[in-house]
Amino acid sequence: MLILCYGMAKSGSTLTFELVKGMLESTGHTQIRLPDGVVNAGHIVNFAEPIDRERVDALIDAVGQRWIAVKTHAGFRPLFFPRLEELQLDGKLRIIASYRDPRDLCLSLLDAGEQARKRGEQTFSPITGMDVAIKHADDHIEKFRRWASVRGTLRLDYETVAFSPDIAIDEIERHLGIACDRDAAKRHAFEGAFTQQNKMKSRRFETDLTDAEKARLTEAFNVFIREVCETQDDGYFTSHRDEILRRAERAARKHSRT
Repeated sequence: MLILCYGMAKSGSTLTFELVKGMLESTGHTQIRLPDGVVNAGHIVNFAEPIDRERVDALIDAVGQRWIAVKTHAGFRPLFFPRLEELQLDGKLRIIASYRDPRDLCLSLLDAGEQARKRGEQTFSPITGMDVAIKHADDHIEKFRRWASVRGTLRLDYETVAFSPDIAIDEIERHLGIACDRDAAKRHAFEGAFTQQNKMKSRRFETDLTDAEKARLTEAFNVFIREVCETQDDGYFTSHRDEILRRAERAARKHSRT
């Protein structure tokens, strides 16, 4: 089975991915590196972008009877949404989507931009101020909402994975139908794996933003904060799912007429 771990960039996505890997390893599901082409070359872990029907079909074929975790930051087109639901229903795929309070996400993106410029790296270097960070966070929220709206997807927030990992493990175990060695899984994720832990600080926005910045970001992301971070309202996702399925159906009808 393919376990596809989507995460907002700089949201603790690598930590979540490595926790899943550690859990799978502890249950006898060895995490091998899939071939280049199936996953992206140049990555030491299984990382796949872009995500579309051909890529997911190739991943499932390469995984075969094994249980392998693959990480992505990519979104996908609405037309692919029904197929992802079918794959989860058929037991060929499990999706885990991780997210973070966008106020903390913006701070982490700014840190990543500063570090990238110091190192002469391209990734994240364009994030030079809060306006750019907000735009990037908006893009990540849109992708996350789509992944998290696929029926059967497990949604995990950074705070739970990083600071209450046993609760995260409980949820992943239920999602995958496994019982892992949680001490081994936590050792892998928090001690053995390279997870870009950065500052590993809970709710940074409370202390690292000025009052004006905090008010600005809270207003900018008020819907996501209220519906996802605070209340975890499933309606935020089911309404989005309904709209995506309508769009996918319209696109499929249009395609069939051409």
